[in-house]
Amino acid sequence: MKHTGRHTGAFLLLFLTEGDNYGGNLLQKCKEELPINPIDSAILYRTLKKLEAEGAVESYLDTSDQDKPIRMYKITTVGKRKLEDFQIDIEEKIQNLSFFLEKYKEWTAQNND
Repeated sequence: MKHTGRHTGAFLLLFLTEGDNYGGNLLQKCKEELPINPIDSAILYRTLKKLEAEGAVESYLDTSDQDKPIRMYKITTVGKRKLEDFQIDIEEKIQNLSFFLEKYKEWTAQNND
């Protein structure tokens, strides 16, 4: 069961802290760096659009080295604050998931006869 989750934006914002980037490269980073990657191009671009509507990222056309302009994305001050919110949310989720795993291990240890 793969779950796209509500943290796609957190990963994209985190990758944008490394510098401005474009969608195709962000998608490649997700494929290479996320151990379990539920992000496809549709989810990625939908999330970037949502982040832009929220003011967390800004986009611009980069025409410097290209025959064809590339839409670049950069994190904003709002995006950096949102990243902090994601960090708190993820830490709370980890605590709950750790609790689940511990209780599950206890249960399986007791019921493994």
